[in-house]
Amino acid sequence: MSGSLFLSPRSNSDSCDILQMYEVLESLNIVAEPINQNSLLHSYRAGDGFAQHVIYAGCSPYLKFEPENETDTAFCHVALHASSTIPLILTGKNTTKPRCPHCRARVDAWSLMLDEKSHQCEKCGETFSPAEYDWRQQAAIGRCFIELRNVFPSEATPSDKLMAMLNEKTGYEWRYAWAGATNT
Repeated sequence: MSGSLFLSPRSNSDSCDILQMYEVLESLNIVAEPINQNSLLHSYRAGDGFAQHVIYAGCSPYLKFEPENETDTAFCHVALHASSTIPLILTGKNTTKPRCPHCRARVDAWSLMLDEKSHQCEKCGETFSPAEYDWRQQAAIGRCFIELRNVFPSEATPSDKLMAMLNEKTGYEWRYAWAGATNT
């Protein structure tokens, strides 16, 4: 399964509309045509600016921009997501243990707390929502996301220009994290 680089507003309570996110991506040529125009999903082929604004580590990464067949999802493309009023926490198989925001203790059974509204730290006893824990960029948290697909953990980061344009267009400060690809 491939991974993704997720961009989202820094505050878990901020939401944004998909059109604003799309306009930023289109202006930087990060997105091209929709993948499935008959679908309600907001997925797009990578545009010519994708490799310019998704900065890969290493000398010459192999980037695949076209699927091998209709079911292939292991290629660089973009999906836009907006959720309900509850922040989502998206994780992957490489997600590391989050830390308590108060005492910095690691949460061993972190996957169990994902369905909880609040979680009490076993070390200090303080209670926080799972979204308030320090996931160290290993889980995407928010109510809306730009998902840059086929990017593995720590493999790439968004360009400063992309992040600045998202901040300016939406009025929110944005962050990024790596997680498993969504199923949509």
